[in-house]
Amino acid sequence: MQIEAFTEIFSPAFRSFLSRMYVDYMDETKGFHSITEDEPTYIVDNFKFLVRKFNQQNGNQAWNRK
Repeated sequence: MQIEAFTEIFSPAFRSFLSRMYVDYMDETKGFHSITEDEPTYIVDNFKFLVRKFNQQNGNQAWNRK
């Protein structure tokens, strides 16, 4: 990924995006015997995916190229 891909990770929009993605993750993995990660672990484990998805939704797909 290019360095530009990480330019907006400190914005309030990215923080709200992370919260929405974590809620979606919780909805997808809820079940009686399922084991889910807490929010910080989810963010750390999926950080590159989340940045790529955020850039894609904001029209900055070019930043996701290697």
